[in-house]
Amino acid sequence: MDRYGYSIFCDDIRNEPGGKLSFIGCYNGVIFIAGQFPLVLPKLCVHTHIFSPASRPFKSIAVRCYLPGGDRPFAEEPIETPKSSEQAELVANLRTDTGAPLYIVAATSLIFTPLEVRCPGLMRIRGFIDAEQGVRLGSLRIEHAP
Repeated sequence: MDRYGYSIFCDDIRNEPGGKLSFIGCYNGVIFIAGQFPLVLPKLCVHTHIFSPASRPFKSIAVRCYLPGGDRPFAEEPIETPKSSEQAELVANLRTDTGAPLYIVAATSLIFTPLEVRCPGLMRIRGFIDAEQGVRLGSLRIEHAP
């Protein structure tokens, strides 16, 4: 398998006791906005996971966010990755007799407060791994409320 990932788009992300995350007000592919574009959302959060086979540890990861109508990222967030040897050590003690593939997972939460949206369309999240491989991590359609 190759590298892949996904994103959760929501109104808020809360850190809970015991290392849990709570996602508040999750969007299911589209957000309908009352009002006219351009507009400002008070807050929008994106939580992203990126998976890589254990045989291909991460050297570097950057998550880029694109707003509707833009070809340049409006935000870029590097994800700190452990050294390749440390990543290998993390998976070395896992059971390999289960038949399940072994993956290394990187995650980050992005919080945009406020977020100016100039036009309707897709908000896209992309991961750039080792400064070259672009991985689609999800999108949210931003539309005017019917």
